[in-house]
Amino acid sequence: MNNEKLKLSTKISYGVGDMGANLLFNTVSFYLLYYLTDIALLSASLAGLIFTLVRIVDASVDPAIGYYSDRTKSRFGRRRPYVLYGSVPASLLFYLLFAGSPTGTQSGMFVYYLIIYAAFCVGYSIVNVPYSALTPDMTSDFNERTSLNGYRMSAAIVGTLIAAGATKPLVSLFPDEKSGFAIIAAVYALIFTGINLIVFFGSKERHAVMEEKKENLVELYLQVFRNKAFIIIAVTYILHTVAVTIISSMMVYYFKYYLKEELAVSLVFLALLLTSMACIPLWVALSKRIGKKASYMAGMSLLALAMLIIFFLGQNQILFVYILAVLAGLGLSTFYVLPWSMVPDTIEYNELQCGRRSEGIFYGVWSFGPNLGSSLAGVNIGLGLTISKYIPNEPMQTAGVLLGIRALLCLLPILLIVAGVIILSFYPITQKKYTQMIEEIKKASNAKLAKPANGLE
Repeated sequence: MNNEKLKLSTKISYGVGDMGANLLFNTVSFYLLYYLTDIALLSASLAGLIFTLVRIVDASVDPAIGYYSDRTKSRFGRRRPYVLYGSVPASLLFYLLFAGSPTGTQSGMFVYYLIIYAAFCVGYSIVNVPYSALTPDMTSDFNERTSLNGYRMSAAIVGTLIAAGATKPLVSLFPDEKSGFAIIAAVYALIFTGINLIVFFGSKERHAVMEEKKENLVELYLQVFRNKAFIIIAVTYILHTVAVTIISSMMVYYFKYYLKEELAVSLVFLALLLTSMACIPLWVALSKRIGKKASYMAGMSLLALAMLIIFFLGQNQILFVYILAVLAGLGLSTFYVLPWSMVPDTIEYNELQCGRRSEGIFYGVWSFGPNLGSSLAGVNIGLGLTISKYIPNEPMQTAGVLLGIRALLCLLPILLIVAGVIILSFYPITQKKYTQMIEEIKKASNAKLAKPANGLE
């Protein structure tokens, strides 16, 4: 493998893909639960159950998509065809999520949204799992991967920024929220499709290695779960995804019912995400000095600190929420860039242990993490709101409901963040360790190439 540098145009073409992916993913993460409970008027418990059941589907689908992308042969490569052909179905299903149910009964809406949401997640994974697996195929350089993911996650934050900061104001331009969400969903779906065309034509698979050894999916699953480095970063990322998704989803409720400044939530999202995007180069540079693990731990600790302070704020202290959103954004920046730059390193770790790369299966399992995190977040929010006796669209919520909203927004995410940081402390791959791994992999590869020649002598 050559440690070649990537062109700026290549980094941008690849990175912009996560703008489209996060535009859809975070619109769902931020607003689907709100849409179901406050617009479709589905009960919070049924809405939470939908999130749980859909992730059971994802548990089997994502790794399978990665498995087959490892073995795909086409003139476009093994990953890019999925990006090209999967984007239109995923876009259509995203639109249907916000287009409204054909029935108004609780059971009918439950079945409709369960089917559409499950189908959307499968369609989204068909695009996003192979897209994510392109990273190690594009470069094998330790720091270049961080740079590539820096571009990718900067674009991801732009997509998140639009989803979080622009969706509500855009929806409010229409006569009612129901029609507003439907129209905006259609626009976002078209953007997603167009962006994936840029990814398809602008990205190249430089280091793709076709798997020759025949192994079934179960054997590869076991291989993934024996990879200590991967499991540590995956579990950490799942815990942090649950935390970040809960924060993102509960922020709408916090502003609407606790601060009574519903439209101001967009400004806080802007402060949070613009800070995150601006700080990505800082964390990329810092990770080269102190390492990816230490940088990630420091950033998430800052996020936990910001949420702890927010919990103790009063209802008339909205200015401090804006200030703390900047601090939270500084820490959140690491969540966007560093875990994704660590996953390719665990694939080399696997190659050293087992003699195989299997990028697709690893990214399939990895992509299940954000989906599982989103599901667990939805379940916890739905359960928490139900226990606190939340009433949709009731301006004067009880003190118990308001406390529940604050606890869900701040305390639960803090516990999850701290647990993730503790687990991350056991992550074994440093830059020195990675360099040693690459050298050993090269020696093993050269030894294999030398065997036929030695046999003829």
